[in-house]
Amino acid sequence: MKRIQFGLGKHLIIDAYGIEEEKIKDLRAIRNLLRDLPKKFKMRPLSDAVVKKVASDYYPNYGISGFIMLYESHISIHTWPEQGYAAIDVYSCKDFNEKPVIKYLKKYWGCKKMKTRVVMRG
Repeated sequence: MKRIQFGLGKHLIIDAYGIEEEKIKDLRAIRNLLRDLPKKFKMRPLSDAVVKKVASDYYPNYGISGFIMLYESHISIHTWPEQGYAAIDVYSCKDFNEKPVIKYLKKYWGCKKMKTRVVMRG
């Protein structure tokens, strides 16, 4: 089997469906998740997490968007509570095992369905 050399980064893209609305409307819970994920998976925060309610004329129901910068790159979360959906990105220039991250987030959100893909950057 041919071994693929690690490039400039690994981008884990997660679409999570069927999440209880209250779970993905909770600013504090999402901030805590963004704070805890890097520690749990041996990544290093470069800043505090930024988490905001997002609403507009186009999107009157609010969602939550959160982001944390890492020395290795970043983690972001965007939620659509009324649809029970969260989009999560974990990008790292340091290789990581995506399977435990996926397993942890699936359990954390209690989602009914999760689509994942990994893109090797560079």
